[in-house]
Amino acid sequence: MKKSTKITNQSIESAGLPKDPKHAIAEYIWNGFDAKATRIDLFIESNELGYISHIGIQDNGEGIPLETLSFSFGNFLDSIKKNRLKRSSYTRGKKGKGRFSFSLFATRAIWNTVFQEDGNFLSYRIQIDRESKEQYDIGGNSKAEHTNTGTQVILEGVFGLNAAFFETDEFKNFLAQEFGWFLFLNKVRNYAISINGKLLVYEHLIQETDLLSWTAYSPDGDVSYNFTINYIRWNQPIGDRYYYYFLDSEKKEIAKILSSFNNNAINFHHSVFVESTFFDHFERQDIILSTDDNLFSGKAKQVIYRNLLLELRDLLDRKQKKYVLEHAVSVKLTDLERKRLLPDYTDSETDVKRKDVLLALIKEIYIVDPRIFFGIKPELVRTYLGFIDLLLQSKKSNDILPIIDKALTLTDKERNRIKEILLTSTNDENPFPKEEK
Repeated sequence: MKKSTKITNQSIESAGLPKDPKHAIAEYIWNGFDAKATRIDLFIESNELGYISHIGIQDNGEGIPLETLSFSFGNFLDSIKKNRLKRSSYTRGKKGKGRFSFSLFATRAIWNTVFQEDGNFLSYRIQIDRESKEQYDIGGNSKAEHTNTGTQVILEGVFGLNAAFFETDEFKNFLAQEFGWFLFLNKVRNYAISINGKLLVYEHLIQETDLLSWTAYSPDGDVSYNFTINYIRWNQPIGDRYYYYFLDSEKKEIAKILSSFNNNAINFHHSVFVESTFFDHFERQDIILSTDDNLFSGKAKQVIYRNLLLELRDLLDRKQKKYVLEHAVSVKLTDLERKRLLPDYTDSETDVKRKDVLLALIKEIYIVDPRIFFGIKPELVRTYLGFIDLLLQSKKSNDILPIIDKALTLTDKERNRIKEILLTSTNDENPFPKEEK
């Protein structure tokens, strides 16, 4: 039975469908996880020459209830998912684009789905053809022969792809980047993706981990909660922004909020997973994702939550500084020299010393705040560095620290380290005013 939708081929093509088969396949995998699947199996049927007869994506989710079909398949750039709570990793799709992604490399998509209704397991089939996406066909509505819900998407008439594509490191690494953080988030619940029967691995993307414990107390000391904090630094970008993920005692995500370190240009790819009984007594719809005082009812929990966010920010601040010191700062200094943004120096002893002082200053400033050079035109960077170098030449190093102190929020340790660097640029015993501590 054919059903018409409120869309046209032209509206679909102009809506920004994926341009890369990797992203299209990822859309179908996310749809499975959106349906509360714990396992997604990708399989490719091909001959010995690599010609693909069809591609399948099988999930063990809840299936597609027949009563929701007219809304989910009958509308475009709309979805029942958009009304669910935001900031949840379990709902990725919002506008229903994923189901049309097949048209990039296949002529037909068929959904064989099993769902449960009133204790019965029912099955039916949905079909969409590439040349007439404004219609979908429903058939085979009957009781299911088995008692497991789930959906199998079959993509037929595959063109422009060879079976070898799905065995490449490029494809597997893309899926690892896209889903690795999500599989880690749900590893104790055995979430998995397989490609032709082989489990997708993502552990090679983990560059650094740290497992910490933290205990928070209410203002009166009567209530306390223990938090297990799992920090991960990835060696590549991931398929999510950088979040704090909050998990209850069953290790299920209750909510997530953006970390404070999303706007940087130093490849500090990170995730923080926070587990505690603190999140056991809250339904996701009861959590308002903000740092507002009204986040939780009850003053004690408000205080604990605010202190938790401060602890997490302090953790990431320390981790970012460590990363910058060990990795990013050397890349930045090399980049400044390569782009000829440093002042011109000769091989004289004086110039070598002045350059060493300037590089040490840049290094310390960059560790304090890696965003200091982000978004600034090269000409301005060259001007700023030239100005500092001019002060060093005129032995006005005592003027440099106040300038930096006004531009950045320095700790006492950071201020003292900069002061020590500047002391090496002058022959004076101490160029700084005595009253400065």
